[in-house]
Amino acid sequence: DKLVHLFLFAILVFLILLGLLKQLRDKLAYWLPVFIALNIGIFLGGITEWLQGTTLVTGRQCSVYDFIADVAGCFAGWGIFVLFMKKKR
Repeated sequence: DKLVHLFLFAILVFLILLGLLKQLRDKLAYWLPVFIALNIGIFLGGITEWLQGTTLVTGRQCSVYDFIADVAGCFAGWGIFVLFMKKKR
């Protein structure tokens, strides 16, 4: 279960970074897209876990460990993106 969280959020951040870099090439410093992508991923991980803990989503439970896996996936996606960009050059 935690690997699924990690994998999905890694893909999410990787794709956000790829899109931001293609859209905003040479217009922003490297760290701004990274900041935006990581914050989007961490926010989505937190909000989905919070929603699972409320009555809005039935049959689900809030898990701090799932959120930790989400955050780890965000940073893994950034790491994969860095490797991808180095290999592309």
